[in-house]
Amino acid sequence: MNHTAYSYINLQSIKEDTFGDTDILRSILELFVEGIDEYLSVFEKELPIKNWQTLFQETHKIKPNIAMFGITSLIDPILELETCFRKEQDLDKVHDLVELIASNLKEVKKEIQLELNVMSYA
Repeated sequence: MNHTAYSYINLQSIKEDTFGDTDILRSILELFVEGIDEYLSVFEKELPIKNWQTLFQETHKIKPNIAMFGITSLIDPILELETCFRKEQDLDKVHDLVELIASNLKEVKKEIQLELNVMSYA
């Protein structure tokens, strides 16, 4: 199995957890790409109407995936955004946090798609 170095994701742990089973790994990667798209869609829909509860729930839901995929650059911003939504405080920080998280998740998605392509040729 290849050991491509990425800037945003670290797949070592998830590869170990799937015991090198590329079919399982592929399914998990594809599901996470779908999850990223859904999460970004929630931002677009719910942020303008300030639906803090839904935004909190979706941010809370993506948190374990951030850890599982080793996306260390997003751990603190996700926690901070989750707190802003949950407490409905420091909402002046939300826009910048959302921009940071969204741009990082788009890069994460590119890296996962690259990994899926690499897996297709392995």
